[in-house]
Amino acid sequence: MSNRLKFAVVGLGQCGGNLANAFAKYGYPSLAINTSVLDLKDLANIPDNRKVHIPLKDSDGAGKDPRIGEQALRTHQSYLVSNLQEFVQGADAILLTAGLGGGTGSNVAYLGEMLKQIGLPVVVLTTIPTQNESALAKVNALRGVNRLIGENFESFIIIDNGKILSLFPEGNLATFYTQANDYVARTFSSLNSMSTEMASRSLISFDNEDFRKVLLSHGILIFGEKELATSDLSTLDDILPRLRGIWEAGGLMAEGFDHTTAAVGAVSIYAPAALLQKTSSRFLNLLGDEFKTLTNGATCYFGLYEHNNPSTVKITSMLGRLAIPVRLQEMLAEASSEGKNLSQKIQKELPRLDISALDDMELFSMGPEPLVDTTPPAAKTQALAREDSDAETSNPTGRESSFFSSDELLQNEGNQSYTLEEYVRLKKMKSP
Repeated sequence: MSNRLKFAVVGLGQCGGNLANAFAKYGYPSLAINTSVLDLKDLANIPDNRKVHIPLKDSDGAGKDPRIGEQALRTHQSYLVSNLQEFVQGADAILLTAGLGGGTGSNVAYLGEMLKQIGLPVVVLTTIPTQNESALAKVNALRGVNRLIGENFESFIIIDNGKILSLFPEGNLATFYTQANDYVARTFSSLNSMSTEMASRSLISFDNEDFRKVLLSHGILIFGEKELATSDLSTLDDILPRLRGIWEAGGLMAEGFDHTTAAVGAVSIYAPAALLQKTSSRFLNLLGDEFKTLTNGATCYFGLYEHNNPSTVKITSMLGRLAIPVRLQEMLAEASSEGKNLSQKIQKELPRLDISALDDMELFSMGPEPLVDTTPPAAKTQALAREDSDAETSNPTGRESSFFSSDELLQNEGNQSYTLEEYVRLKKMKSP
């Protein structure tokens, strides 16, 4: 533990926080930042004082909108920089983890740019969406990738979520993302520790400085591990024709890398004593030649270890400063087509319904027509005259409204106007 590089892990967004939580399990100091408080609460390996909630106003989460995520980071920037400066004290490098595709994690390049002022190397580890995810997630991811490349961090690691199911085919819905996060953290930690954390004897050591040279090579980096059954190997020479396949299938890295673009790499082999004894010393020269051929002359750092498991050979590898993989080119084509279709749907005006068939319907009638008044005009004139006379008698002062007690009503009867309520009360008081 003491001989490995000291990384301070900072996770941004839901996926980034889950990855940071996995690294915390392997002893790395970890901190999680999110616009959503719900995504922070279940990170069991991270202390509460290292769960940083950065809401934008009263919202919770970013709703896959990177504009909201970036604005939240800007709003809380001074607070974040101050707290992160304290958090990373004593570290050799900062490892940023995030998922590209959402509204918060897609801004990991912006967070990394903020952290550059601290003065430590910044390594970014991200995930990219699967083929089945939405056009929105793919557009967010591709824009995030371009921003990361433009920032020229010390390393940029791309994990393909589409390879999780192939790596854990028997996993269930509740555990396979946890298994994938654990695999990434464990493999990275293994490369950072080598013989110091494994029950093995070092024949050729891949030390911390070798790891640093590959890791901080300023480009896209891949890493992974693969186990082979010793029953399938006569000698270690049998590994050589499989090396390319090991790079391509040995982990969760995005597919389609051109290995000839790599500038630097590492291969470490853990084998039982019986197999090492059957392998000629020329193997190391042959491994070096094969590596040069596959990478078109990249620098390679080797490690060779004797371990106690007689049934397996374990191979870990890293390749640094690679060009953009084919998978991202494929995603660009998918996002272009799917995104255009989605944009057209969003901009399309909603059609109005033809409701002409309802024009003649009267659903709120006022009732039947009033009866025709057959009273002769002369009779109407006499009735109106009587009403006017009664009104003058009952309200000689012309007041429209007056409120009285019961005694006042009785005393003023005949010379005062009443409300309808008062009139009813008066009638009740006069009744036997």
